[in-house]
Amino acid sequence: MVEKGCEGMMLFLLIVLVIIVLLFLLSFTKLKIKVDLSHNNESNHFKITIKALFGLISYTIDVPLLKIDTGHPSLIVKNEQKVGKSHVPISENKKRITVNDILKKIEQVKEFIDHVIHFHEIVKKFLKKISIHKFEWHTSFGLGDAAQTGIASGLLWSAKGTIVGLLSKAMNLMTMPQLSITPSFQDRFATTRLICIFSFRIGHAMVGAFRVVKYWKSVKGGQRHVRTSNSRFDEYSYGKLEAND
Repeated sequence: MVEKGCEGMMLFLLIVLVIIVLLFLLSFTKLKIKVDLSHNNESNHFKITIKALFGLISYTIDVPLLKIDTGHPSLIVKNEQKVGKSHVPISENKKRITVNDILKKIEQVKEFIDHVIHFHEIVKKFLKKISIHKFEWHTSFGLGDAAQTGIASGLLWSAKGTIVGLLSKAMNLMTMPQLSITPSFQDRFATTRLICIFSFRIGHAMVGAFRVVKYWKSVKGGQRHVRTSNSRFDEYSYGKLEAND
């Protein structure tokens, strides 16, 4: 009986040790995400590819259809999900998104933010752990009028420059962004292509999620309470996972 008890304890300790090692390795695993967005007069396309372990694990969300239903004020979205390099989707669905759906989602996001103390600080610290490896944004357009096209071109350059500036301030921009705007002073059309590749370590996301749970506010007896622990956690919450190259 004693030997069986020792064997059971050893097996339990071995399982715990394996779980700890896996969690440790997982925390340093880097997720690389590619966002590919394109738009022209005839179609829109949105694709997100998530890779880990040097591409051994791959997951793709493909939205090949994105159009506005003029009969009803709504957006029709076709969604495909793929695993690995397979071109056959594991799931496919088509749904209609109305203005009310969007407003409800916005309200849910606001409620979530209101429930987390220091939410903006948590997001800010996490964004600093994200590295942008590629950022390309090319636009061609024409408004049918030379003067209006010229003014719009200047506004677009200003908008793109502002967005890149915000990204470089909030995240780690590892490469020079490639931006272009090609105006057509005679035609009337609009096309754009945006490609962004960024990465972060799963451990940073885990720490951020832990901080969200830590500062989640609850309402008890008409008063709000917040879960808090050692305040030093705020100062050193990301200190053990600084490498993000």
